[in-house]
Amino acid sequence: RLHRRCIGDAQQQQQQQRMTCRSRSSFFRRELAGSYTFSISVLLVLLAVFLDPVHVCWASVQLVRSLCPASFASRIPWPVVETERWCWQTWHECHGDVVHGAERDPLSIREFNVEEFASLRTAPLDIPWIVRGYLNGTRLQGKWTTEWLSQSPGRGDAYVDFFSDARNELIVPDGRGPLRQVLANIAAGGPEKLGTEMVFRRDPGAVSDLSELSLGDKLGAHYFSPAMLGTILTMPIFAARGFETQTARTDLHCEPIANAVLMLEGEKTWTLLAPEYSHLVSPQVSPDGRAYYYTRLAHASPIFKRLPRQEVVTRQGDLLFVPTWTWHRVDYSPGSMAVAVSLFHFRPVDFWVNHPLYAVMIIPNLVKELFGMKQQ
Repeated sequence: RLHRRCIGDAQQQQQQQRMTCRSRSSFFRRELAGSYTFSISVLLVLLAVFLDPVHVCWASVQLVRSLCPASFASRIPWPVVETERWCWQTWHECHGDVVHGAERDPLSIREFNVEEFASLRTAPLDIPWIVRGYLNGTRLQGKWTTEWLSQSPGRGDAYVDFFSDARNELIVPDGRGPLRQVLANIAAGGPEKLGTEMVFRRDPGAVSDLSELSLGDKLGAHYFSPAMLGTILTMPIFAARGFETQTARTDLHCEPIANAVLMLEGEKTWTLLAPEYSHLVSPQVSPDGRAYYYTRLAHASPIFKRLPRQEVVTRQGDLLFVPTWTWHRVDYSPGSMAVAVSLFHFRPVDFWVNHPLYAVMIIPNLVKELFGMKQQ
């Protein structure tokens, strides 16, 4: 009897603890929901004060998309979708001289040779630029090769996400396999595209190889150290090959980070558009919860060819700088396999100054990435 009584008392105590936990959990959920709702209300009021009605409507739609779960993205209510389309159409009508004007030839970007770049005190951060042959003759160029990435046993055995056919419009990788196998498929003529930061996450010591370069002197030494990896620095490796008809590509998008691209092999064509023309490319926040915006214009839309865009071809050994919030599209040149390392680094001042509205509206998705709730 004593034993049964003790068991009964223990069960009753556990039940009371569970009820207490549920009560606390419910309380915290209510408090969190209340504070979240209050924050959203304050944000919408501020937007209404400082922006015109079209921007307020567009920002409200992006907020709805950011706060909805990814599984709900395809079921956004039609009034929200139509409001977004109305915003795009209004912007196009207000800038009809650009949207409906004649096609423009792409503009070139600023170019440096190695000696000119070395003579700079600091690199310009508000415009795109390229340094030709920046890696030529360095130990890094001889080390960071396809063979080094494919090393097995070692980094080549790491399982990575990839796009099974980069000629199609894909936003989220749909394949997964060993790094060495993906690279081998691309080298053999496959349409796959690789974009992974797992190589340097597994081997952070390799980031120290950047010390040979003068990037730290020009862009800020604190950005490119192993200690910053995974915080304000990520280093994805991109690889794919071009085709004569419909080539592998990365469609037009912009991100809250600056990008210093080191071309290791092959060549790619970059098309860049300044943040000030963001409203003319039918922008929308990332549908998969990650921190970027992408265009809803078709890949071959005539509108894009009428905008004052810039174009540059990066080749083996080049260094390309893409400022924060600059729109960019990448097309892989036919007949070769291109491999590059992107030094994504978060520059707080440029994050806010280059596009304040985008900076505010991307915060929900940025939080998801920072806490590992959504990442590629």
